[in-house]
Amino acid sequence: MKHTHSTGVRFVYDWYREFLERLIDADRRFRGFDDTVEDGDVLLRHDVDLSIRKAREMARIESEAGVRSTYFLLVSSPLYNPVEQETRRAIREIDSLGHDIGLHFSTHAYWPPGEEPSESRLRTHVRNERDVLEDIVPDLADTISFHIPPEWVLDRRFDGIDSTYEPAYFSRVDYCSDSRQRWRDDPPLTDGIPDKLQVLTHPSLWGDREQTFTECVQSAVAEATRRATECATREFLEERYSA
Repeated sequence: MKHTHSTGVRFVYDWYREFLERLIDADRRFRGFDDTVEDGDVLLRHDVDLSIRKAREMARIESEAGVRSTYFLLVSSPLYNPVEQETRRAIREIDSLGHDIGLHFSTHAYWPPGEEPSESRLRTHVRNERDVLEDIVPDLADTISFHIPPEWVLDRRFDGIDSTYEPAYFSRVDYCSDSRQRWRDDPPLTDGIPDKLQVLTHPSLWGDREQTFTECVQSAVAEATRRATECATREFLEERYSA
């Protein structure tokens, strides 16, 4: 069963292009998270959980439309490695298209559910992961996005850490997210275009054809498996290298 909505939302690129066109026709300005958000501004954000390839596809669509957005990347993902050569090239292409690159930070990689670390420990791990991405894209966005955010990060400001979930971007603007292909709270533009809007999408959920959430995850796993198999075969089984 495909996840759609009574408003006609479909998780395909054609629908996304039409969504961008509506915002452009309404003279909305696309801002980054390091900008001051004013009436008429849209913060377009992508949390890259599963697939760099899908992120690059969405970045190209936005570039063609003249739209700027921010791509938040995991350092701790088991499905893609940001410092791997092909992934590094994709990240730099997204950056070259005029988009911002930021850190998608997973608290779950360090602390069990329900455990809230000190802000000092949080800053240390965020800084370490930012260093990895800054080696790829030096002009990294100051703001981070938390991966599967625990309750203690929502609508909160941290000392020394700017977050997409702090009040200025979360509770003081209209916010909608396509997590698991279920919009929070309503699909974008259902009741018109708000004065200030943050839209979060996950590129792996979108494509040329519609897929269920489960199919999207399985596709990403298959893609990562294929890449790992090709790498292992090339570096170990084909005996190209020797000590």
